[in-house]
Amino acid sequence: MSKHFLRFFMVPMVACAALTACSDDDDGISPTSDEQLQDVVAQYVDHVVVPTYSSLADEAMTLYEACSALRESKTQANVESAAAAWIAARKYWELSEAFLYGAAADYSIDPHIDSWPLDKSALDLTLKNSTLIAQFDADGCNASGFSTLGFTLLGFHAVEYVIFRDGAPRRVDGGTDTDGVAYKALTDDEVIYCKAVAEDLRNQCIRLEASWAGIDAMTQAKQDILADAELEPSTNYGDLLKSAGQPGNVKYKTVKSALEEMLQGMSDISDEVGNTKITDPVSSGNVLDVESWYSWNSITDFADNMRGVRNAYYGQTTGKVHDSSLSAVVRAVNADLDSRLRESLDKAVEAIEAMPAPFRNHLTVAETAEAKAACNEVFANIESAIEALNE
Repeated sequence: MSKHFLRFFMVPMVACAALTACSDDDDGISPTSDEQLQDVVAQYVDHVVVPTYSSLADEAMTLYEACSALRESKTQANVESAAAAWIAARKYWELSEAFLYGAAADYSIDPHIDSWPLDKSALDLTLKNSTLIAQFDADGCNASGFSTLGFTLLGFHAVEYVIFRDGAPRRVDGGTDTDGVAYKALTDDEVIYCKAVAEDLRNQCIRLEASWAGIDAMTQAKQDILADAELEPSTNYGDLLKSAGQPGNVKYKTVKSALEEMLQGMSDISDEVGNTKITDPVSSGNVLDVESWYSWNSITDFADNMRGVRNAYYGQTTGKVHDSSLSAVVRAVNADLDSRLRESLDKAVEAIEAMPAPFRNHLTVAETAEAKAACNEVFANIESAIEALNE
């Protein structure tokens, strides 16, 4: 870390109390040394990243089990269980998008499990390929043909397509949509495909947890899954980030570079929510551009993205600011900026949740403008925080 950067943090505690009043949910300390800044990084890894990925892996395992049960018995109850499991896993994935660097990027896990728009036409054709479906039924995601599938045929949205219609668990017997148009009954081939994709999704989510927590921290069941899939990570990203500034760390040569990575992850998803996830389908008017439109989970997705940013900034997932947090670091540089950033995060969640639902039926500028602006305010504040740490 440069001395020029550190001078912003060499602020006596008394000065912090007198000049900035710190925050109303802070206990009165601000990072003032390399050691304390490293505590900020460790808090972020151990109490935000790792538990989020651990919960994601757990819920993805539950989703695979639910899809397996659906393959064993194609009942309405099992469809509903799979749909509930999808919603639960989806939440933790969206929360994790505040830190899509590291394993999610290096192993291409993000595009592997969350590419959208889903290639519906290609997926419909794949479901008619009896040879592939037979392979998937026999060997799941280990089938030779599985590797031929592109990312837009995999992950959350492929599973979503099979088990949801019109924002509700799909009817086994087909039924009709809200406009009275008939849906086809759920087929065995669709269920087979869903199970294979859910297995692959589970494996990738477990790999994320292992990549940040370390293999030794995983349950034996998760270790066995990774070994069978030959997906053991080669890097412990949690240790790598926490050792920022230490000799031999060529990725993060200073603690400052780790803090910048953390803030950049928050910046990227804030920008994406406002200017891609919300804006693109509004601009195109095409419902296929809407993320999670089969489940009608879009608004929840977007709000959870911003909650994930808040978790990353607060240093924990409780909704409170931890003493060893990015918020405390920014506060030591510019208390007003920290206050604006925290307020803008709350405002963004509220504005997103205030959009009329389902999002897919309200793709207008007027109905989305406030949410887009709120996300852009968060983005601008985070960019200002990055700049402040480099002045």
